[in-house]
Amino acid sequence: MASLVLLDGGAATPKSPRVLFVALVDYLGMERVPAAMGALGADCAVLSPPGFCGLSSRHVKQWYRLPAHRGLWLGLAFLRRRLEEAVAGWQPDLVIPLDDIAAQYLRVLAKSARLPASLRDLLERSFGDPAGYAAVCSRLATMQAARAAGIHTPHFFASRNPVEIVAHAVGWGFPVVLKGENSCGGDGVAIARDARELRSALARYHGGPAWKQSRRAAVRVFWNAAGLSETAGAPALLQSLVPGVPAMHTVAAWRGEILDGVSFVTEQVHPAPTGPSTIVRQIENAEMAEAVRRFVFSQKCSGLLSFDFMLDETTGEAALIEINARPIGTTHLGRHFGHDPFAALLARLGHLPLHQVPSMAPETRSVALFPKELIRAPEKPERLSFQGVLHDVPYDDPPMFAMHLARLRRLHPAAFPHIEQSLRAERTEAKLMETIGFAELRPRADCRVTGRPVMG
Repeated sequence: MASLVLLDGGAATPKSPRVLFVALVDYLGMERVPAAMGALGADCAVLSPPGFCGLSSRHVKQWYRLPAHRGLWLGLAFLRRRLEEAVAGWQPDLVIPLDDIAAQYLRVLAKSARLPASLRDLLERSFGDPAGYAAVCSRLATMQAARAAGIHTPHFFASRNPVEIVAHAVGWGFPVVLKGENSCGGDGVAIARDARELRSALARYHGGPAWKQSRRAAVRVFWNAAGLSETAGAPALLQSLVPGVPAMHTVAAWRGEILDGVSFVTEQVHPAPTGPSTIVRQIENAEMAEAVRRFVFSQKCSGLLSFDFMLDETTGEAALIEINARPIGTTHLGRHFGHDPFAALLARLGHLPLHQVPSMAPETRSVALFPKELIRAPEKPERLSFQGVLHDVPYDDPPMFAMHLARLRRLHPAAFPHIEQSLRAERTEAKLMETIGFAELRPRADCRVTGRPVMG
């Protein structure tokens, strides 16, 4: 529970909760999480390498530095010590991971007897019952736990024997999906339409030239040393492909209870066919909500999670296909549709949000994610201002907006003048922020930095 501070009048008022966000992988879109929680009144700090998207929001007040790295090994090597320093210095009420590796590693630390008891208690408060951690961090364990909870899933199977994998796929019928552990956003996912394509995908996952196999073995050794043995080197998960539309249900939970959640279906992805969403549409789906309720209750989860489904194009039945043990880049959009998982979680900490964003008109349910949709298709940016579509541009967060503009300028230099002109017109028409010149926008450089640079 957030502590109380006495004001001049003597009344006890909830102190703004402190949230520490942890990032080992720089996921575009996750900067919206600290931004949304900061806008609701939380004090936000980020533990990450330099230059990560999560640092860009004006709401991030403190940065705890991890060393810059091109792979995960350096960040993992220093994370525990820097986490202890950040928690001692920031004294957060909650810890929230911003990527799947951080989500998994923080849960590993939560079960470590070598960790200070106060830090273990904080992590357990943030994530729930340790007995449920494997079910949200391992793709195979997710499917097994869902099946045990009576949740509809595709066929699934995992083995190191390619012959057994192909035999199961033949028995189910093609196409099938092969998913590696510790991957997300479509990376490490292959769709096989026949046995030949499946064998080829298996060869890429388990085989390859000698140098690649040696590198894979070295990575497994390091991940095992870091405590990630449950998924390090695990065989790929085979799933039957459910024909239909990808959908997601993102929630805030507390000790097995759903506090609030919101559902979306994917209308556009990049890169196709398995990449992250760039346009989504809000829906209400009772089957998805009930499946998530069952899973969260069975594993006694706490914190922010997102559940991925496939909605059968014929029957509309929802099949759970995987879980992100963290918030996603659309969680903040719930406030536009009468749901706010962030506000619900902060309220459970004993803090009342400063304000609630009013719901949009019912017909406005499609959202173009900025800058992802413009990265996918930079031509005709004015199409994103059509009636009935929300272009989710963070005009109210100038440093974040500037960071995304710099990315768009770098990726699409020829199209950028047209993009800039369209965004200027869109901002003026919507009146979503005070007047501020585009030329004045700069990525932020004012976040307080704690800790010396760490050299690897």
